[in-house]
Amino acid sequence: MNKLKMLFTQASFISVGIFLGVGIAQLIYHLMGDVYAPEWYFSLSVIAAGIICSLPSLLLCVENFKTYLLAVHFGILFIAVSLLGFLFKWYTNIVGYAIVMGIFVCVYAFTWFAMLWVYKKDDKAINSALDSIRDEE
Repeated sequence: MNKLKMLFTQASFISVGIFLGVGIAQLIYHLMGDVYAPEWYFSLSVIAAGIICSLPSLLLCVENFKTYLLAVHFGILFIAVSLLGFLFKWYTNIVGYAIVMGIFVCVYAFTWFAMLWVYKKDDKAINSALDSIRDEE
């Protein structure tokens, strides 16, 4: 998969995951009788976060992949989400920070599983095309 397609796909998955996580958090707040009203720029901040958080994935596109790069990737994203959350006021206290970081971990796992599914789907399509070429020869 080329790098631009990977970045776009990850940015999309990350943004969708954040919206899903925040939607669930809003539902929980509503059921508890609290009100959660995000700022007017919240949607734009989520899209920006999706794009920014997809960029460190380029670290993992190296020839000699080492497993420690995955930990570095997670750490960079953890710091990025913490800073973005502070900058865009996604949290105002330690409980809000814990909720944002919980959503981050869920979105991180969701994105990895979704990308694995996309890669396997692409591999099957490529293998099927190769098989049909071999059959013609």
